[in-house]
Amino acid sequence: MGSIATTPVTRNITAIAMMILSMGLFALDDSFIKLAAQEINVGQVILLQTLIAAVVFAALTRLSGDPIWTRAYFARPIVVRNAGEVLGVVCFVTALALMPLSTASAILQAQPLVVTLGAALFLGEKVGWRRWSAVMIGFFGVIIIVRPGMAGFTPAALLAVAAVVGLAMRDLATRRVETGVSTMQLSTLASLVILPPAFIMMIAYGGWSPMSTTTMLYVLGAATAGMMAYYAITLSLRIGELSVIAPFRYSRLLFALILGFVLFDERPDIPMMIGSALIIGTGIYAFYRERVRARIAAGAVIEGQN
Repeated sequence: MGSIATTPVTRNITAIAMMILSMGLFALDDSFIKLAAQEINVGQVILLQTLIAAVVFAALTRLSGDPIWTRAYFARPIVVRNAGEVLGVVCFVTALALMPLSTASAILQAQPLVVTLGAALFLGEKVGWRRWSAVMIGFFGVIIIVRPGMAGFTPAALLAVAAVVGLAMRDLATRRVETGVSTMQLSTLASLVILPPAFIMMIAYGGWSPMSTTTMLYVLGAATAGMMAYYAITLSLRIGELSVIAPFRYSRLLFALILGFVLFDERPDIPMMIGSALIIGTGIYAFYRERVRARIAAGAVIEGQN
């Protein structure tokens, strides 16, 4: 008899738990970044966090027997992936420093919808009218949160939108990366390529600033939470069914709302809540339609074999 731990149901339950854990850790990572940015500039925050991550990921890459540097890194999908990573990280961390944690996190929830849009436009994936409708309604939710031209508008919200585009670009490019490049190698490279723009940002924002012990702990906490979150989400995606675990990505917003209230006294307004509901609702529906489409395709294959 096989172990219960290897059954599909148990694997999915474990994967869901890991996904929720990773989203909580990502929200904690964001909170530490926002706290650190109250004393030091954004460039210094990014530089320190990615430097810690680069050292750890490089060590893990070597321990796994893979080279830290390889010519495969010059492949177009990896170059595009790194460009998206830099855009996403720089813009989102800057947005975190300038706007409420909960608002930035709400806008970030549109990333799966942008991935759906990009997959249709650039990867040739077929997207039916239902998912197109979900994407459009989700984008309307983003507009409600951003509120361009209205009294509640903050330019930093556009940075969060740019971060969504960058991170979606990263995810789309990852689908085209050859299997010969390991996940740990990609993580090491992503950390390394962020260091130069982070250093430039630090200089542009006034250079290196002395840090209190508390801020050092915030930076260390951000790096630790970020790496733990990365491990948890990677494990989740490897052992669980994507269509089952994907909706639980939106738990990040719940954690952000709680941490924003506790740490920064943030109180989301009605437009933000409405926009968030539209983004999350349409995102979950898009995942549901993808699952239906996969079942239909699988049924067609079985019928063709009979």
